Amino acid sequence: MELNKIIEGRRSVNDFEPNGEISKQDIETIIEKATLSPSSYNLQHWHFLVVHDPDRKKVLKEVAYGQQKVEDAAAAIVVLGNLQAHERAKSIADDLSEKGYLPEEYKENVINQIQGLYGNNETMQRDEAIRGASLAAMTLMYVAQDMGYGTCPMIGFDPEGVRKEFNLPAHLIPAMMITIGPAKEENNPRKSRLSVNEVTTFNGF
Repeated sequence: MELNKIIEGRRSVNDFEPNGEISKQDIETIIEKATLSPSSYNLQHWHFLVVHDPDRKKVLKEVAYGQQKVEDAAAAIVVLGNLQAHERAKSIADDLSEKGYLPEEYKENVINQIQGLYGNNETMQRDEAIRGASLAAMTLMYVAQDMGYGTCPMIGFDPEGVRKEFNLPAHLIPAMMITIGPAKEENNPRKSRLSVNEVTTFNGF
């Protein structure tokens, strides 16, 4: 599908086919494409918790304040941010060097830059984890749209409830949830958008 049509056609879906399905292969394909999203230093701060088992979806629905679309969707993907992504610094520097982006003698400098920026800065770790996860989430939704699935990004859930019920490791934080599957609704009118003039400023305020 042409990119402009994907962007223009995407809607946040609230009504999914309750018996709709999405294959594990399609989920993996969608996530594989989402991992092509950009990230600071290529640290790839994202992780994806896929919930498609009917009983587990019911549990997720409860910590999402009872929203029915969590249960009706073929799957729900909790997009997580990794607070420890900076610990990949050496492997990232090795990859950059092997592919000719970084001279061997500068590898240690890059590793030190990454550790200096993130190592002892919890605010930066969290901000970057959310940013990276959000970039991957948007890519994921566009890929799903291209493959014929509806999606809905959600922040209407209890992060600590998700952590408890799904035993999240401490270094992974929920950024958002995306319900995904065949949609009931089609060709709904686009909700209003602010104009370019309303949201754009050139060269300063």
